[in-house]
Amino acid sequence: MKRTNKLLKALTCGAAAIAFTACTDSWDNHYQPKPELNATETLWDLIEADPELSDFAAYAKATGYDELLSQNRFYTVWAPVNGSKFYQGKDLANADETTLETYKFEFVENHIADYNHTASGNMPEGDDNKIKMLNGKYNLFIGSTDNYTFKNVTVSKANITAKNGLLHKIANNAVFTANIWEQLAKAPEDSITLLNEYLKSFDEIIFDKANSVEGPTVDNQVTYLDSVIIESNEWFERIGQLNREDSSYVMFAPTNKAWREIYEKAKTYFVYDKTNAQGDSLQDAMAKDFMVRFLVFSNSINKHPQDSMISMCYSALSGVGRRQIETFKDEELDRLDDNLVKSYELSNGTLHIVDSYNYRTFWHDTLRVEGEFLYGVDDGLQSSDAEYTQSNKEMVSIPRDSAKYKETHNGLIGVYSPSTPTGNPTLTYTFNNVLSAKYRVKIVMMPANFINYRDTVLLPNKFNATLKYRDVTGKSKSIAMGKDILSNPYKVDTITLIPNKAEEGVDYFEFPVNEFNLGTSESAMTELEIKGRVGSRETEFDRVLRIDQVYLEPVTEE
Repeated sequence: MKRTNKLLKALTCGAAAIAFTACTDSWDNHYQPKPELNATETLWDLIEADPELSDFAAYAKATGYDELLSQNRFYTVWAPVNGSKFYQGKDLANADETTLETYKFEFVENHIADYNHTASGNMPEGDDNKIKMLNGKYNLFIGSTDNYTFKNVTVSKANITAKNGLLHKIANNAVFTANIWEQLAKAPEDSITLLNEYLKSFDEIIFDKANSVEGPTVDNQVTYLDSVIIESNEWFERIGQLNREDSSYVMFAPTNKAWREIYEKAKTYFVYDKTNAQGDSLQDAMAKDFMVRFLVFSNSINKHPQDSMISMCYSALSGVGRRQIETFKDEELDRLDDNLVKSYELSNGTLHIVDSYNYRTFWHDTLRVEGEFLYGVDDGLQSSDAEYTQSNKEMVSIPRDSAKYKETHNGLIGVYSPSTPTGNPTLTYTFNNVLSAKYRVKIVMMPANFINYRDTVLLPNKFNATLKYRDVTGKSKSIAMGKDILSNPYKVDTITLIPNKAEEGVDYFEFPVNEFNLGTSESAMTELEIKGRVGSRETEFDRVLRIDQVYLEPVTEE
């Protein structure tokens, strides 16, 4: 993750939502020397002069903190004495800029905080004694008289006064604990680099001028005492704020092996027709997009993770920003940590590295269109339109307190009657976001007495169905999905429409290309036409079509 190389680390006063003017009252008190300390040395003077802190001093100087700790800005430093574990195997003399940046963030800034943090009296464990360090981490500073600890490390000498802060000497270093976002890049031995590289490719580093603190003007250029740097990534709004220390998540991260395996499978669902000049890049983008959507779970949402877990995924596919949640339970929940490689307990949750992609293919989901078409949505993703000709349309609502309500998808039914006594209604339903995959095409027909119990003459419907779709050249094709299909007039009848040319035992249709996320100039070609087939002299059939829903049911293959 990119970070600023400036000596002065980003600082904000409270939450981002607080106006900058609310912070100004505390800035002077924050930066100015504390005359009541009655000290003449700076923090850097004390650290540099103490032979027990020479190792820490070397790292502080190499990362620019000799200058910062010499200024009037007020800090508290917990300085590890020589021989602390952090130094083992570290070659400071030959460290490049990237390595020094890591040392600064994970070690030096993990031991320095703004403001005055005195060891005094009884300091119990709790949020009040969680200290926010310069790297954004929270370390516990607790204990009682003569027995204080800093992140479980003994404070060997407390409250050494400097004119610009306080110095505490500690017996060992406070071990840095990564958050999930940081750990994704810290575990190359676990081979999760493909996932990490994909997510981090969306990183944005933004300078927040409004909340940064201006310093003196040098050579007609404004300098900043504190430069607020915002780290942004669109995935934070979709799968969770994985970079925040005040969050708590569980994430499952597939290894490179698992990533490659599922990527090859995912691509097959996003084949675009040859008229799409960006088809290959879109195929790659959509496959990876869906591969990571359901990897993260929030501990604040999942109160009973032993029974079920709800994943975090924000979707803006509808253009109105709906939150999609996917619940894992029973066998799916048990499978989440199959082929576990390693788990990390981190500062904002747990990261599980797994050597297999243990999710069903969520991108291949049911596409549903309501029969009444009051809303015309397929699983809340995108609007559709139904066309009806030679018929009159009525929408019937089933009361929620009726036992029949549960037998419908949403309590609404479309009723289509012919416009003439011997006519037949013709209906056309449009499906959006169909993938290049196998689906069963289904229609749910309602009996007459389901809507009106006074109807005692129950007759079957007779109709034809035709499926229209897009082929690999981008042209519209059609295939008959049965002829003279009969409904059962005595029940809620879910009918699977089988392609006329299907092989024996095949009850699905495989779409050659997908229509997911079409551009504004494109339109979906996937349609299901339902046409009544009652002859002018046939009285043994019902001409009225009562439809609860039509839908495409995914055919999955393990």
